[in-house]
Amino acid sequence: MSRYLPALAALLALIPAAGHASEARGKSAPPPAKDCVEISGTALSGAAGGPTYAAAELKCGAGFSLVLRRQTGTNGNLPVWTVTDQVTILKPSPRHELLQPAYCSSTQFPEEAIFAVGTMVEQPDGSYKSENLVKAWRFDTKRERLAAIPVDSVDCAVDGAD
Repeated sequence: MSRYLPALAALLALIPAAGHASEARGKSAPPPAKDCVEISGTALSGAAGGPTYAAAELKCGAGFSLVLRRQTGTNGNLPVWTVTDQVTILKPSPRHELLQPAYCSSTQFPEEAIFAVGTMVEQPDGSYKSENLVKAWRFDTKRERLAAIPVDSVDCAVDGAD
């Protein structure tokens, strides 16, 4: 029996690591197509006491998509996600990127999460400000959709300390 103890201890030591790895995989929904890879993601706030939402940027072949997901349940301790909306992202240049709600706001929709495609330019004070915005969306919580909005109402910025 004692000769099996080191092997048994080694196996038991692996169990938390394996559990942690499966937990990390469970937090992300599988991409909608086989050739898609998740580039970035963000949690979104919905209505108080309502469902949990998240958004992800996917690279699918040569193109990009913004996917909105709602938590529809759990599998043990792991959330189960369902895609509620998806939009295609067109980036006119390699410098253009998807700008997240943590950095973007809209004067037209001040209380909603805003996504935009544009470039960030460093300012003299070390902060960054959006330029060349080409497309923007708001997270419409009532319809569970990404709704296109005018880019002239959107501003994205990052403080120099961020």
